Formats: sequence, C-alpha cells, structure tokens
Amino acid sequence: MNCDEWFEKLYQILDADLSNKAVWKDLQDHMKGCQPCWDRFEFEKRIKARLKDSCGKESCSETIRARIKALFKK
Repeated sequence: MNCDEWFEKLYQILDADLSNKAVWKDLQDHMKGCQPCWDRFEFEKRIKARLKDSCGKESCSETIRARIKALFKK
C-alpha cells in the first residue's frame, strides 16, 4: 500500500467505516512504517475529537437559525 491508497481510506478509518479486516491491517501496517501518514492520522483524529467536543454544546437563537436557513435557500 502506498500513501495515496492510504489517504483514500483515511476517513473510513476515522469514521470506523471500514469492515474489511485485511484492508484495515494493510492500513495499520502502512501507518507503522510511514511517519507522515501516521502524523496525518493523529492530526485528523485530534481534529475530529475537538469538533465532536465543541459541536452541539451551545445552541443559537431562533433568529440566527432562521438567518442561516435563509442563506442556504439562496
């Protein structure tokens, strides 16, 4: 497996959406031997965790919500 193939599967790894155990093992083996891919994986994992922690804790006013919906309709 090369870095391009690994990168194509990155978000499946992060989302635990990869059911093929052999491919999962290849991806892990690649990360063990490729520091840039390992670093990218760790970075994306931290970003995903921060987004999860920060999203959904605060709610916005109905006015702001209506303005956002209006923007999407444009």
